[in-house]
Amino acid sequence: MAKSTVTSAQELDTSATVRPAGATKAWLTVVGCFLIQFSTVASVNSFGVFQDFYVHEFLPNSSASKVSWIIGFEILLQLSLSALAGKLCDMGHTKAVLLIGTLVYLFCFFMLSLAHAGQYYQVFLSQGFGMGIGVGLCYVPTLVTAANHFPGRHAIAMGIVSSSGPLGGVVFSITLNNLIPSVGFPWAVRAVAFLALGLLVIGNLLITAPSRPEQAVVIGKTSLLHGPYLWTVASGTLLQLGGLFPLFYIQLFASSHNLSRSFIFYSVAIMSFCIALGRVIPTYFAGRYGVVGTLIIFEALQTGIIFIMFGANRPAGLVIFAVLYGLIFGGVTSLFFPTITALVPSQVDRGKFVGVAMFPAAISSLIGSPVAGAIIGSNLDWWKGIVFSGVILGATTVLQAIARHLHQRTLHA
Repeated sequence: MAKSTVTSAQELDTSATVRPAGATKAWLTVVGCFLIQFSTVASVNSFGVFQDFYVHEFLPNSSASKVSWIIGFEILLQLSLSALAGKLCDMGHTKAVLLIGTLVYLFCFFMLSLAHAGQYYQVFLSQGFGMGIGVGLCYVPTLVTAANHFPGRHAIAMGIVSSSGPLGGVVFSITLNNLIPSVGFPWAVRAVAFLALGLLVIGNLLITAPSRPEQAVVIGKTSLLHGPYLWTVASGTLLQLGGLFPLFYIQLFASSHNLSRSFIFYSVAIMSFCIALGRVIPTYFAGRYGVVGTLIIFEALQTGIIFIMFGANRPAGLVIFAVLYGLIFGGVTSLFFPTITALVPSQVDRGKFVGVAMFPAAISSLIGSPVAGAIIGSNLDWWKGIVFSGVILGATTVLQAIARHLHQRTLHA
């Protein structure tokens, strides 16, 4: 009886919250959201290129740990602003939020091209602070807007949109790696920024925000203190703490093992491409076997795969690791948002629940990469970083399993 009540509440909430604008506008919205994340989240996924370039050439007086604070702060703003952006999206201001985020992001992207070598604060302000604000204002609204057009199939819509950031990371990383040696850092950054400009204009024009009723009726509204939700938030927080280490350090890892420069350039692109695939493929299994159970399996696989990095000091080993970790990491991140919406009956505040869940994850993202950099130290003791990530990711799996157990007890109470 309790189970049917929760289910009916979810169904009523979905119908009361949004009025999809039709198939054509719905898919055009997904394309628009895809293009926006492709252009903005790509700056995060391609940071491995910046990390390597900054440490070795552009910011030679800054350690790997210090450089990592740039991407840590960008992700902090990306995730911490999600609560505000998600709430504004729930209030019907999606288009305005995306436009403001786009303008801030592009302005700071072009400002990055004006940064001078050795001036850490200029890079931090433009890339870590400014671009982080832009990404933060675009991230959750694109996910939620796409999901709201597909009631009952939001995992697929969110998976498609979330795959765009890693694909953008592939394009950005290859472009930057090829242009920096030939035209220099300023024009390489401008070239990528101009590409983002065109795609962001198209993306904003394609999006249609679903209409909302004047008074939404919510049955079975869930508190932010809902047990399964809190355990999932804790799991996501640890995921950001330990899971980003390979993504941001893989190019520096390859470089430190004296692999060929041409191969090193594509290490970030390989992982980013596989992350993109990983964010789409798991939605099939989630639809058949349940999103929460699928997430737990992928988290367990991620915990095991991180240790393959011990044998990734040769080209073949690095490719195997980049492919496997990229696929699984992409799956975990794409399933996290649908898991949140699956564990809370109230759909009218979907943006709020997703946004609030991002805040503690944002804090761990800020400290995760610099902490990993401090752990490996100036001598680049990679085994320490690998063990650190492995332990944290193992705890992530345990916490999510607890969340699933509590959710099942609630359904059968």
